[in-house]
Amino acid sequence: MRNWTWLVFLVLFLLAMGSGRLQQQPQVAGNIPGNLSMTPVDNDTQEWQELVNTYDGFSLNYPVGWQQEIIPGVATILAKPAYAKLSIFAQPLGKISAEEYVLYSNRSLQEGWGSIKLQGQKQLNIRGYHTWRFEWTRQQLDAGDLNYYFEYDLVAGKTVYTFMLKSNQANFTAAARDLNRIIQTFKPLPPQGVPALPAAPPVQRDIAIEGRRHRLVIPADKTLWGILNPHKLGRLEYFTKLLPLEKELDFKFQFLITYAAFDTRFNFEELKKIYDDNRVLMVALQPWWYGKKDDTSLIDLIQGKYDHILREWARQFKALEDPVFVRFGNEMNGDWSTWSAWYYGKDTDIFKMAWERVYRLFKAEGANNVLFVFNPHDRSFPNFKWNNYLLYYPGDQTVDWIGLTGYNNGTSHAADVWRGFNEIYEPLYREYMYYFGKKPFMITEFSSNEVGGDKAAWIRECFRSLATRYPNIKIAVWFNQVDGKWLYNLDSSPRSLAAYKEGLQDPHYRFQAVVPR
Repeated sequence: MRNWTWLVFLVLFLLAMGSGRLQQQPQVAGNIPGNLSMTPVDNDTQEWQELVNTYDGFSLNYPVGWQQEIIPGVATILAKPAYAKLSIFAQPLGKISAEEYVLYSNRSLQEGWGSIKLQGQKQLNIRGYHTWRFEWTRQQLDAGDLNYYFEYDLVAGKTVYTFMLKSNQANFTAAARDLNRIIQTFKPLPPQGVPALPAAPPVQRDIAIEGRRHRLVIPADKTLWGILNPHKLGRLEYFTKLLPLEKELDFKFQFLITYAAFDTRFNFEELKKIYDDNRVLMVALQPWWYGKKDDTSLIDLIQGKYDHILREWARQFKALEDPVFVRFGNEMNGDWSTWSAWYYGKDTDIFKMAWERVYRLFKAEGANNVLFVFNPHDRSFPNFKWNNYLLYYPGDQTVDWIGLTGYNNGTSHAADVWRGFNEIYEPLYREYMYYFGKKPFMITEFSSNEVGGDKAAWIRECFRSLATRYPNIKIAVWFNQVDGKWLYNLDSSPRSLAAYKEGLQDPHYRFQAVVPR
């Protein structure tokens, strides 16, 4: 949610860097120190083929036999299994400088987060393009892990082209030479941009999820309303704080959410009470030690250090014997989340490896009643191509639901902008339906600030739109807390509370979703 923090980090980082360790004199390509000459090897017998990316505006040649994937407007990915992977990002600079983009994107290299060891960096000139060059390694996570990195950031006008290569120790020198030859063939072209996405197709989706004691049933013409209510992390306490609110609203919230970090220990009896009262729980499993902003635990998670914690959670959720929703590493495309690629050298594959391990452990424990929710933030921070949510997606096989999260931050902070409900969710819904339309959606958490506009009108727009415009959103969860200066609580004013209570009277939201067997 803290979608302004990257700007603060960027300013502080640049001030700390001053003229910076990167302020070296540009060098002429062709004589890069080390073994990585920019001149193609004379005896290279590889066959090469051309790639043209009209969306981002460039062409290049690459070796025959490498796999190619273009995600329009996001990334070009070239890969040869067990050898190397090259990710190319064409980053428009907008109001920031090339230096700001490069330095902020690579802060993890300077800080040594995520076991990163910076091996070398410099500025140089490649074919007339001012270029940054980085080389780094990190701890190898398994036998097939590509943990040696080589990157060029070429400045061409108001665009920086990032070429991020990763390989293994055995193939790194050869793969880096391949990259050097690819760079020699690179040509910027006028970008054509990405065509507008088609309108979201109509959906008629009935939800029926079986448990031993309950069924979760959401008809096609209904939306299940949920809430995050203030409670102590790890101990839910819903029945002392939620029941009075429900009485005031004349509404029972059948879908509840909470959060967990590695230091969270659930009270199973508290969890069971939720289901005894005909409700369902979603848990945001966040891979960090709560409150440690420099915590980069994904490396340890992937290597099995936290298997005992994950297995304990899996066994507890399995013992509930009814549907439990897990959103692992939510808002991974925000730099306020220490599981973001920003902490790991921009490598989104590390998040996907962590997701895969968590998913496999839950399945190994027989927690087949757990449904996994992939849940980015609606806006990436930093809003750079390498941080796009699509690059974090672990794949259809390990994802059950898609989570949407977009807040109206109001104007409590200088960088905040008031956004209407449909202003947030119409483009997000259309885009997610294009990429993930086979999955059911939920708004995993959302709210509106009171400061900066008419929150009561925002709430009315929200209830009206969810009932008529977004049929694949089957669950919506209100974040009912004050978060710093953001007044997200539903009773932030009498008018907002009245609008919320009025919205809950709509028959679209009043039905029994958690049905005892």
